[in-house]
Amino acid sequence: MTTPESQERLKEEAKSLRARIETLIKDTDPKARVIRHIAVYAGMITETLLEYEEPDVVMEQAFYRISDLLKVEPAEMVDQDSMPHAWTVDHDTELGRQLARGAAKRLPKGLDDIHEIAIALVINDIPLWDKDGFAADVHLRLLIEMVIVSLTFEMATQDFCDLLIEEFIADGHSASEAILGLSGVAGELLAAAKKEGALPEDTDLQFTNVMVRESLRHGTPGPKNWTSLAAANDAEHKDIGKFMKILKPEVDEFFTLIGLDDVLCRAVAVAKAVGRMVAVITVEDVGQIHPSIAKSLAKTGMILGSKTDAETRH
Repeated sequence: MTTPESQERLKEEAKSLRARIETLIKDTDPKARVIRHIAVYAGMITETLLEYEEPDVVMEQAFYRISDLLKVEPAEMVDQDSMPHAWTVDHDTELGRQLARGAAKRLPKGLDDIHEIAIALVINDIPLWDKDGFAADVHLRLLIEMVIVSLTFEMATQDFCDLLIEEFIADGHSASEAILGLSGVAGELLAAAKKEGALPEDTDLQFTNVMVRESLRHGTPGPKNWTSLAAANDAEHKDIGKFMKILKPEVDEFFTLIGLDDVLCRAVAVAKAVGRMVAVITVEDVGQIHPSIAKSLAKTGMILGSKTDAETRH
């Protein structure tokens, strides 16, 4: 039963979270600030959904509830100028997830309370943004798409790490080969995304940072700047095509199953899995590889994978 005291506590936590988000998002452009706020809220919602056995069902219920409370139907599609690149969605939704986890520790019902707070923040802010000229239906659709992407990234990361540990490594491959092969798949997907359309000049750096952030998030020690790491000797990894040939069909099957068609989103999802796998084998002693070697393998695999022609793999 919700008491007046507990309601007041939730309101105070909501105010605290909103103030914290305001300090973290420093963009001066109003539209960029709104989009980043939505991404953070999407991340908060995502973190709460992961607590449920059927997150997709709870997600749909939350969207209907928000739409009903706002008395707004989401726009049919997202304006491509509004949807950030996949690595930016990953960065900001992960920020929201982190804030949700921290705040949940202070609340009696944990992430259940955060779920309510996130919805309250959304239904408070979207009408305010609408008055400032940011259409409510468009930003509601943007929230929905960002939650879906964030949830998909987490599900894919878990699935691909399980694939490496329970199948690839269990079949006799080393942890080094696992990182090399999966990062090769990530590199190939990134190359395909580049062919589909123009991407920023710093795309490779942003893509590498997806791996870096995920590995750091899960405890990988050592330098945070992977750009300074030397790539491993190409000649030592002539079998990368063989590893990719084993892993790529499994990765493609997963994306087809969940309906993720966007190639850049696919690439970022795999990159996150690579980053987490680097943490798994350096922190949890699966394979016992030194952190600098694991990072170098991830970087090497991405570079080699981007140069590997799928039709010429042996």
